[in-house]
Amino acid sequence: EDRRAALQGRILKVIGPSTDPSVQTLAVAMSLGVRADFSPESLKEAESASLSISEEEISRREDLRAKRIFTIDPEDAKDYDDAIHIEALADGTLEVGVHIADVSHYVREDSEIDREAFRRGTSVYLVDRVIPMLPERLSNEICSLHPNEDRLAFSCIMRVTPEGEVQSHRLVDTIIRSRQRLTYEEAQAVLDEDSAEFSGTEIESDLRLAALLAENLTSSRREQGAINFDLPEVRVVLDENGRPTDIVPRVRLATHRLIEEFMLLANRTVARSLGDLDSRPFVFRVHEHPDRDKIKHLASYVRAFGHELPHENGRVSPRDLNRLLEKVKGSIEEPVIEEAALRAMAKARYAVENAGHYGLAVEFYTHFTSPIRRYPDLVVHRLARRNAAGADPLSYGDLKQMCDHSSERERVATGAERASVRLKQVEYAANHIGDRFRGVVSGVSKFGVYVELERILVEGMVHVRDMEDDYYEYDERSYALVGYHSGKKYRLGDSVIVVLAAARPESREIDLVFYSSRTRKKKSPRRRKR
Repeated sequence: EDRRAALQGRILKVIGPSTDPSVQTLAVAMSLGVRADFSPESLKEAESASLSISEEEISRREDLRAKRIFTIDPEDAKDYDDAIHIEALADGTLEVGVHIADVSHYVREDSEIDREAFRRGTSVYLVDRVIPMLPERLSNEICSLHPNEDRLAFSCIMRVTPEGEVQSHRLVDTIIRSRQRLTYEEAQAVLDEDSAEFSGTEIESDLRLAALLAENLTSSRREQGAINFDLPEVRVVLDENGRPTDIVPRVRLATHRLIEEFMLLANRTVARSLGDLDSRPFVFRVHEHPDRDKIKHLASYVRAFGHELPHENGRVSPRDLNRLLEKVKGSIEEPVIEEAALRAMAKARYAVENAGHYGLAVEFYTHFTSPIRRYPDLVVHRLARRNAAGADPLSYGDLKQMCDHSSERERVATGAERASVRLKQVEYAANHIGDRFRGVVSGVSKFGVYVELERILVEGMVHVRDMEDDYYEYDERSYALVGYHSGKKYRLGDSVIVVLAAARPESREIDLVFYSSRTRKKKSPRRRKR
């Protein structure tokens, strides 16, 4: 065999010119394993689905079209897979309805759409687009809970105390009609008494009641030890050609928390109801205790910032972790420490064996509320219906395969989403070569100093070869680079000013140099060997 023979391959798809920003984003996602195109068979099935609802189907469902049901979603949302309603009852309790798009009515088991959805596992939210799990005919039209249109739903209707304790619940097939589509910003304006449109309306009173319950649910979860990760996020502003023009903080509103709490409540309720049946395999969302060695490393890491994380031989309580996160809130090192704490956690996954959810501090948890964009939610709907009908459960082996595959597809999607944002952050940085940024030292190694830039929340590296004022050596005990002659140190948590020296979108890397009188006129580092 001639080892010099050229390797051969086959072109599978031409996705477009490499200079096109949208093509670059798609290429990054596809290189990580994201499926971009639907099979022709699944698209054909989706197109044949009917938007009309027969009288026979309506008659077998509970009719909730008279309820004041509404949705709250991002401004640019195309699919609305959850809606809520809330009513005060005569005995002082609340009726809370969480209404989820009835995807399982349209996506039958073993259909081509079902097989395609399984292969994808989840929708992928890239920086400039969504690659949906289901064809848009279903995700954006037929299943989506559009306002003032009849839609099929699978509803979790709960009787809840004002403090958030679920006294009873029922899972029921329903037909609903959303009264109002609100964005998070519009709903927040209502709560802030800054909305002329909804002032004095029933929607306003429902929102206020829901917000009060959400606050109590949040307080209750934190008392039980749920970890309060609140990592700052950025939104990349793109022009019409897909090029980044700005990077701004993604603002988290009280209305985000409101919807999150209602979905968490429904997920916990369904998990406890169906997951406590020993004879029927179920799909849990599990989050195990963090690895002991990772916690020891995290404790050592935050100590370098002047903080303590109590732990017993690598075991840390959620409450102690919360105390650390509260302590650093508002500090310059907050995003760095929160990111380090998140990396120390085990990865949440889907499993047939229930291991509880460490981060939420609950024994039973599942995913029920997003079947348009997550395959396990669709399966949980099917399991709930099988249980209600007394039908045979899905097999343990089939569910385990689905859980393992869905967990893997979730990791692929998360990696692609982060890579797409990082790509645009580096593209943005490439337009600011020579500009100064304030940052915090997020990591130190013998190769240099990692700095997270404060405003755009992207990390770059000051290479030791470009630190020309001294010869720097790595001190492993103090996580610091120390100047051999001057004793000057660069340590974790140090606030620094750096100059953007180079940005390479193709590798998604950023080079920085420390700002000084010598860098005022110098826009790129001079390469030299040590």
